[in-house]
Amino acid sequence: MNRKLLRTARTALFVGVLALALPALAALENPPAANKLQGYAGYELKPVVLNPELASKKNVDKVVAKVEEEMKKNVGSVLTSWTPDSANAQKLVIEPYIESLHKPSGANRFFGGAMAGSGRILMKLKITEQPSGNVIGEPEFYRHANAVAGAWTLGAHDNAMLVRVTELVAAYLTQNYTEPKATPTGFEP
Repeated sequence: MNRKLLRTARTALFVGVLALALPALAALENPPAANKLQGYAGYELKPVVLNPELASKKNVDKVVAKVEEEMKKNVGSVLTSWTPDSANAQKLVIEPYIESLHKPSGANRFFGGAMAGSGRILMKLKITEQPSGNVIGEPEFYRHANAVAGAWTLGAHDNAMLVRVTELVAAYLTQNYTEPKATPTGFEP
C-alpha cells in the first residue's frame, strides 16, 4: 500500500512540476510577426532606448552604445539588404528597447570575478507600419552571461552577450521576411 501511495505522490509531483514548466516553455519562442516583413516601401531602425529605471546604473551609457553599434552592424545590414517596394505606401519602423540589464563592468569583473554576478539583457522590439501605426510584432530577446565564464574571460563573455542579443534580433527579422515564423527568444531554462 505504501508503494502505491508513493507512486501516486511521485506522479502528482511530476504533473505539478510539468504544469508549472509549460508556461515557461512557451516563452522560449517569439510569436511570428502579424505578416511577412517583405514588400514595404522602406525599413527604418530607430536608436536603442533604455528603460528609464536603468539610467542610474554604472557604465550603462557604454553598454547602450555597444548595443547600438551591434544593432547597426547586425540588424542594419539585414535591413539594407532588403529591397523596398515603391508600390507600398507603408514603411516598417523597428524600435529596440532594453527592458532589463545587468552587465558587470570590466573593473568589477577583474576585482570581483564571479561575485560580480551573471550578466543578462532583455531587449524588446516593436515593429510598426508607418504611417498607419499598425503593430506587426513585439518580440523579446534574452541573453545571459555566466558569472564564472565572465570572470575567466575578464568580461569578454559579458560583452559577447550584447552581440548575441542583436544576432537574435537579426535572425527574427530575417526569418519573418518572406513569411511569418516563430523564432527563439534566447531564454534558456
